[in-house]
Amino acid sequence: MKLTMEKLINLNYFALDKKSCLQDMVSLFAENGITSSEKDFLEKVYEREDMMSTGIGRHIAIPHARCSKVDQLAIAFFRLTNNLDFDSIDDEPVKLIFMIAIPESMNQDYMKILKAISNFCHDSDNLDRLYSVQDITEANQLLSKIVENFLADTKSSGGNR
Repeated sequence: MKLTMEKLINLNYFALDKKSCLQDMVSLFAENGITSSEKDFLEKVYEREDMMSTGIGRHIAIPHARCSKVDQLAIAFFRLTNNLDFDSIDDEPVKLIFMIAIPESMNQDYMKILKAISNFCHDSDNLDRLYSVQDITEANQLLSKIVENFLADTKSSGGNR
């Protein structure tokens, strides 16, 4: 299962504001065939953000949404060159954003991928490497740890979807 890919990683993104950042991330999914409707998926992402910000603290946000127009589970990653107000739970600006595109049919697995990203981000070594990595291939290899954790969790629970 390939949840991350180099085309969905930007290590030097300048965010004008939260809305345009989310738009740019969704556009990447559309350009790479992850969603067949940029408009529908973006609407779902905005709806999710309106419920509660996905800024989880520690300068990290994990915007995500389930959508019938998403064809495969995937993660986009942006490392920002500036601080972005994301209405985070700790009121701190965001510097790392993991966006998850989730097919509507995935009922349980999307919670496991959220958990895998959260666990990955609680490891200071992982965060240090995300802040310092300069090569997209290396960043993708680092992010593949999230996929490994997700797959291990899915296997241990019988792969509920």
